[in-house]
Amino acid sequence: MSGLTFNQAPPVLSLLAALGSAVCFAQASITIKRFPDSHPIVVNAVGMTVGAIFLAALTAATNTTVAVPRQAETWWAVVYMVVVGSGIVFTLYVALLERWDASRANYGFVVIPIATVLVSAWLLDEVISVGLVFGGALVLAGVYLGALRPAAASSP
Repeated sequence: MSGLTFNQAPPVLSLLAALGSAVCFAQASITIKRFPDSHPIVVNAVGMTVGAIFLAALTAATNTTVAVPRQAETWWAVVYMVVVGSGIVFTLYVALLERWDASRANYGFVVIPIATVLVSAWLLDEVISVGLVFGGALVLAGVYLGALRPAAASSP
């Protein structure tokens, strides 16, 4: 999707992949809530194994060529996504799901783009615009209202 501009529509297959990802994540949240006494690391290991098998089967079914990355930066990105994204973040999410409702816990994923903007500004020396600051403030206000604000006392 490199070179895509704002006035171009993304490929339908990419949109379907994003939708499928959201559906799988929602199903994972439901499954985790149904088995609340499962250890987060075990849940993550089972989920990653099932996901890897599914992706390997999909790769074989579509006859997709698999290429091993050549650049060190790509390897570092893969290591980061496996260890931090798939390992630590998902394990923390499972632990959070054991303590909160699924809808409340999912507000955490709304904060991820804010962290992405901050990290990219730091690593790539990108400029954070006023629009990004305003949008981030709106997101944080929504997270507070939806997930963190104490519940109002109900009247009898």
